[in-house]
Amino acid sequence: MSQEHNNKIEEYILDPDEPTNSFAVGYEYELIGQYASAMGYYLKCAENTESDLLAYECLMRKALCFRKLGGREAHVQINCQHAISLMPGRPEAYHLLSQSYEYGSHWMMSHMIARAGQKLNAERDPLVYDLDGMDLDYPGPFGLPFQEAVALWWIGRFDECIVAFKDLQKNYKLSKAYAGHVKWNIDNLEGRDADALAGIKKIKKGITNKDEVIKKILAEKKK
Repeated sequence: MSQEHNNKIEEYILDPDEPTNSFAVGYEYELIGQYASAMGYYLKCAENTESDLLAYECLMRKALCFRKLGGREAHVQINCQHAISLMPGRPEAYHLLSQSYEYGSHWMMSHMIARAGQKLNAERDPLVYDLDGMDLDYPGPFGLPFQEAVALWWIGRFDECIVAFKDLQKNYKLSKAYAGHVKWNIDNLEGRDADALAGIKKIKKGITNKDEVIKKILAEKKK
């Protein structure tokens, strides 16, 4: 353990009822991969703090710990839902929740949450702790529109899907990674070999062959 970790533990021992001490120890445990311990301290902080914002951040960090453990998406969803109930105007919980439903192939739920998050998102005050520079894995204002665009494809609303991706490309300042994802989807939806254009070797795997589905859709439109 680092000296910083030991210092946080000592501060907690001196004042275990101070919520910020619980949060600080929880984050130190998260950093070293001790997620179960981290979540216990985050929960204590959330239960004891009078700040909805700090409680929100604790619940979101718990959700991220469950995500890092893997195979715990139901717990990710519960913590995101609880966070939304505390602060329904913030975007981060909607984004992570929409992603979680996407990972489970619950496309209508993913779409609904992405849409709701955009409609309700009004608050963007700084978090109590911006610990990793990513604000709880929220990539920015384009995160929820991107989730909506992905879900639109899977629920069969292909025309709306390509409009959504083109809107992202035109009207948002995308990160490099997201810009690549958006371009790949536009190329694929317009019938180009997106993998070849992106320099990616094609590997036929997964539950659905998107390329074949898109080819059929384009063929039908030409009739």
